[in-house]
Amino acid sequence: MISVKSRSKKLQDCQIDVKGGDSNALTSALEQISKQNKKISVYRIRLTYLKDDKHIPITEATYFDNVDDNLQLYIKDLGPQVGWRLVFFVEYLGPILVHSLLYYLSTIESVREAVHYNKPNYDPSLNKIAFILVVAHYVKRELETIFLHTFTLATMPLFNIFKNSFHYWILNGAIALGYFGFGFIFSTDQLSWVYRALHQVKLSTLISLFILSETWNFYIHLKLRVYGDQQKLKGNTTKRVAINEGIFKILVAPNYTFEVWSWVWFTVIFKFNFFALVFLTVSATQMYFWAMKKNKKYGTKRAFFIPYIF
Repeated sequence: MISVKSRSKKLQDCQIDVKGGDSNALTSALEQISKQNKKISVYRIRLTYLKDDKHIPITEATYFDNVDDNLQLYIKDLGPQVGWRLVFFVEYLGPILVHSLLYYLSTIESVREAVHYNKPNYDPSLNKIAFILVVAHYVKRELETIFLHTFTLATMPLFNIFKNSFHYWILNGAIALGYFGFGFIFSTDQLSWVYRALHQVKLSTLISLFILSETWNFYIHLKLRVYGDQQKLKGNTTKRVAINEGIFKILVAPNYTFEVWSWVWFTVIFKFNFFALVFLTVSATQMYFWAMKKNKKYGTKRAFFIPYIF
């Protein structure tokens, strides 16, 4: 029997009997712990072992292949859990609802007057384009969440649904204030100079680049799903392995790359609106750190944003 010590008040110490070489060893261990703790959900249990005074999570059944009864393991209650797919769905629903509501309200003159809108910067034609692009982006994300993405872990802490939703409901939702003319910090003359410098004077060109980035992003997600299914057929259901072909040999996380590029084009289209710039900066920074973690994990030095450069 293997001794398991609790690190949480809600869980009690227990013992488990696990056989090495069993592909279901980890599942069996968690189920035994659950039964001895009022049938608490196995998704709330984090099973760890000590290494250099650090708790290392046990995520694969192979850990139990060479264990003995003198082994000391530890458990921690992760708290209420919620499914990853549900979290993603709720996150991406936010911008769709917020932008739809504020765009509709911006078309009503009495509402615009009531919020003291910035009349010189109010542009209904540009608003319509920005609204369509944002909603199309998140409808795509919702469809990918429902039909395309798979998740290594089944759940995450319930609190994460609120923490993660802030990024989408609030930061991205704030962009919708631009429908009332708020957040435009550059004058028409300044913007004209920027567009000339970028050699992108046509709005249709910028929209095409946005669509191209979204298409590439979808392709990468599809490629990742196919590759993940292939790994499962080989028996690898937990460890992520880097793809070493095509664009993946150049960019460490091309799905992040084209996500950022989509918002770059959107920000240019929406006249470098302050709220769009904030969302772009926060999103790009977060994805950069995620990408660098992948480089460290895979032992690679691939680019994040610009091939071979950055």
